[in-house]
Amino acid sequence: VAGSIVVCCALLGWGCWRLCKWNRKDIAHPQTSDRSLDPAWAAVTLGQLNDLRDLAKAELGLNYATATMHDVNGRILQPMCAEHHKSYAHVVNGSDFKHADIFVSHAWAENFDEFVTAVNTPFATWPVKPNVWICALALVQSADPELVAIQVGAGDDPSHAPFTKALEQVDKILVVRNRQVDIYGRIWCCWEMFIAYQLGLVQKPGGLMVAGRPADTVMQQVVDISTAQASNLEDRRKILHHITSQRQSVESVNRIVSEVMQFVSDAVA
Repeated sequence: VAGSIVVCCALLGWGCWRLCKWNRKDIAHPQTSDRSLDPAWAAVTLGQLNDLRDLAKAELGLNYATATMHDVNGRILQPMCAEHHKSYAHVVNGSDFKHADIFVSHAWAENFDEFVTAVNTPFATWPVKPNVWICALALVQSADPELVAIQVGAGDDPSHAPFTKALEQVDKILVVRNRQVDIYGRIWCCWEMFIAYQLGLVQKPGGLMVAGRPADTVMQQVVDISTAQASNLEDRRKILHHITSQRQSVESVNRIVSEVMQFVSDAVA
């Protein structure tokens, strides 16, 4: 009986915290009362992420085992977004928009199945699962580079990008490493860590979570975020300009990124 009371109290406490959290965010961002326009309200549940995995298995067949997020995007996300004129998150949630609890930072060249497993693993013991913000699912995916640029483009200031706006409203960032590529060879992943550091998530106990196993060669590399690349060269130039204008932050982010890539834990999937 006592154990049941403890569990019930814990769940009630989580529910009250979550309700208060949403209220705080609604008050703090009155200009985003239209949730369909606020990137932070384009999260998905872990169940919805797992549903996408099942859909990808059925759609890709024998090719699924080696599929990346790029493959899933081309075969599933882009057609779905084109049909409904909205992101995957908004398609599956309808008007019941989900606010992000966890921001997921990752690279699209990863193995998709390993990525989904890595996102699920840290929350296996959580009685109430969080909503996760994943860029591929939060933004409208398209083969039209102009549409992508409108959404993702850093403009004159990457602080206005949807990645940044979503990060500003979460409590944790989950970095998902992979065996295929160095995620910090991509400039947007570096930017996400930079913003997480600026927001204090990295310094807060539990604010930075790490999942997935990187290749051994990546774990030994010297990290320098100024060498990171991007598919859009203008985005890279503006992001690096913004980061390097604060020298102390660059050194701090390089140090944190090195720690993230070298982190080893039995709990890491």
